[in-house]
Amino acid sequence: MTILDKVQKLEKRLEKLAQRSDVPLQPIEIKKAALDEIEDLVEPAGRSRRVFPYNRVTVEVMATDAKQRAAMEAVLGEGSDLAAAVSARLKSAGCQQPRGLEVRLKLVKRAGAEWETGRVFRVAFDRVEAGAAPVPAPVRAPGVAQITVIKGETTRKTYVLGGERTNIGRLAEVVDKDKRVVRRNQVVFAEREDGVNQTVSRAHAHIALTPAGEFRLFDDDSSYGTRILRAGRTLALPAGSPRGTKLQPGDEIYLGQACLRFEMKTP
Repeated sequence: MTILDKVQKLEKRLEKLAQRSDVPLQPIEIKKAALDEIEDLVEPAGRSRRVFPYNRVTVEVMATDAKQRAAMEAVLGEGSDLAAAVSARLKSAGCQQPRGLEVRLKLVKRAGAEWETGRVFRVAFDRVEAGAAPVPAPVRAPGVAQITVIKGETTRKTYVLGGERTNIGRLAEVVDKDKRVVRRNQVVFAEREDGVNQTVSRAHAHIALTPAGEFRLFDDDSSYGTRILRAGRTLALPAGSPRGTKLQPGDEIYLGQACLRFEMKTP
């Protein structure tokens, strides 16, 4: 097994654990998810520059007993390498570290009202000016996202992305060998002997809305692959990767030979 195979195996394990409500997230898993959310907020600033517009990051984690608190403190607390990991992630994203960047851990006994349902942690962002009170990061309104079918036969021409996750595939319901439903697709390509539709796997891909208000596209180990055509460039998504790729308005999503266009509409 190559190093890449091992990394992909670990990523798949983390994704499966994150989707299970009966398995508590471990500190290292929360650390990875927090770094992903931080990178999602890096923004272009012109002339190939990228910036992170906040200089205070607070990782809020629910820890209900002393053992959990000790584990979180060891991996995410003041004596950990969390701040260094944030700096390294920003650097890898082509972003200069903000002056006076502060990374903090806050342990709580219960989730706050602003937390996403079912989550055990939250990443809060502030911008603190010298001698001034903190300016909290604005809550990003996701707007109205939709995908329009360009190539392929589906049950509808346009789909509004109204939930946290939108599954894309062939057939409305995917069943296992015992005829048990294992997945429901919201964007449904028809099951037909068609050269285009047959390149769409039954569980091909999904689009997720992140806590930062961004839409990310994931390939779900499809047979013919998932690609994005953006500004004349083709971006191939790694099969089964839990990282996904952030979508931008105007992106054309290729599922095998089928094609969708991602668009954002102002509410």
